Amino acid sequence: MRIEVIIEEQPREFIQRQPPEARRKLRAVIHAVERGEIFPEPLEDDLDGFYKIKVDRHRLILQFEAGSSGPLFKIVFAERRQVVYELFSQIMGVE
Repeated sequence: MRIEVIIEEQPREFIQRQPPEARRKLRAVIHAVERGEIFPEPLEDDLDGFYKIKVDRHRLILQFEAGSSGPLFKIVFAERRQVVYELFSQIMGVE
C-alpha cells in the first residue's frame, strides 16, 4: 500500500541543511514510509496524536491524516534528537 507523505517547510529546510550522508538517510526513510516499509512510532502524553521516526541523531515528527486517496502522513517538524521534543512542545504550546 502506498502512503502519501507531505513535507512541510520547516522539515524540508532542515533536511536540506544537513550534510550529504544525513540528507540521504533522511530521504531514504521518508521513501520507506511511502512504500509502507516503515511505520512511524506514536508519541505519548502531551504529544499524543503525533508520530516520530528516528534517523540516527535526527527525529522527524509526523501527523497522520486520512487523505482522499488513502493514508497520509505530514512531516511537521524535524530536528536533532537532543532538542526535537522540547522545541516541538514549545511550538505546539504544550509545555
